[in-house]
Amino acid sequence: MLANLFGILDTLTTGSLFWVGIIFLLAFLGELGFPATCPVLESLLIFTGFQVTHGEPLFTVLPFLAITFIGRLCGATAAYWLSYRLGGTIISRFGNRFRITPERLEQVAQKLKSFTLPAIIVARFTPGFNVASSIACGVSRISYRHFLIAVVIQLLAWEAIFLAFGALGGKLSKSFTPESSVIMVLIWIAIALTAGAIVGYLAHRRIKNWQ
Repeated sequence: MLANLFGILDTLTTGSLFWVGIIFLLAFLGELGFPATCPVLESLLIFTGFQVTHGEPLFTVLPFLAITFIGRLCGATAAYWLSYRLGGTIISRFGNRFRITPERLEQVAQKLKSFTLPAIIVARFTPGFNVASSIACGVSRISYRHFLIAVVIQLLAWEAIFLAFGALGGKLSKSFTPESSVIMVLIWIAIALTAGAIVGYLAHRRIKNWQ
């Protein structure tokens, strides 16, 4: 069973055009406020880093990395331009479904009041403000060029972090048997996602207390 799961993960990261399309859709939707897509993509990034250290040719995983990046970039761009054109209409009608309220956007706008690149990047790294920052930038009609540069930098750093974490797990697992390596990568993914959830929760609590 574990071997089959390992095979599924490998198919998702090195598979056919169909799976590439699924990855693009997940990445795109994640930037539009569907949080359930994030654990899937982060798990696959960790798995990819794990596989590369175990001899997976880099060119076989490049399509997955590129599509994940492009999907998220397209999703962030869509959120920006929709909010740029429609602004408050979308927020008032659909914002509550994705926990994007006028109050939250106001908080993000205050954090981004200078709209410098570092401010946008930090906001996108802050749990709960990723999508809101894209919408706030659009509603506030800041330069798309500045927004795009910030998103590209943040996405490259984000993917690199999870790939590096997976690569670290891959190096640690080299002393294990192949069967144990399967268990190791699953445990490593679980540790990463749990740690991310804890950090996100603590950051969210700190933001609420700061308010």
